[in-house]
Amino acid sequence: MEGNLIGTKKDGTSALGNGSGVVIAGSANNTVSGNTLAFNSADGVVILESFNSNNGDGDLLAGNSIFSNGDLGIDLGNNGVTANDDKDPDTGPNDLQNFPVLTSAKTSRKGIIITGKLNSTPNKSFLVQFFSNASGNEGQKFIGQTGVITDTSGNASFSFKPAQKVSKGNITATAIDSAAKNTSELSAPKKVARKR
Repeated sequence: MEGNLIGTKKDGTSALGNGSGVVIAGSANNTVSGNTLAFNSADGVVILESFNSNNGDGDLLAGNSIFSNGDLGIDLGNNGVTANDDKDPDTGPNDLQNFPVLTSAKTSRKGIIITGKLNSTPNKSFLVQFFSNASGNEGQKFIGQTGVITDTSGNASFSFKPAQKVSKGNITATAIDSAAKNTSELSAPKKVARKR
């Protein structure tokens, strides 16, 4: 699905609301991109796994605007924040893909630089997408992306400078397995700080 307004009126900013915005249940290899998902009383996007199969993997969530929902922006399993695990060996909806950990978001007259790290499956390629938000761990405005490759310990670091100016608020990020398309939950927010 692409280019939809879910939980908003036609202007994309006024509340209409649902329970959860999008629920993917027992289905694999879906794409949800370029949508606005806001003002829903529960999560923006929920990905569930079928009790009878391994469906629920390969769901790509990219470039969406997710904000002002009651719970999480993206929820893998409909059970709140799923903690990261070393080298990401667990299974579940979207293989419970680990999310990035942001370490800084510093702005100056030259723009903003976002740094962080990802621990996931060793020796794999991932796409890290960044979002700006007024508050919370959602993803209101997509501000760019960068690729990383994990080492033999499953670690990768990144430093990203978006093209557009972001002077306040919070930054969040997702990690997308480049091959399988599994998309993580959104990271914890990192408040934009002025570089001294």
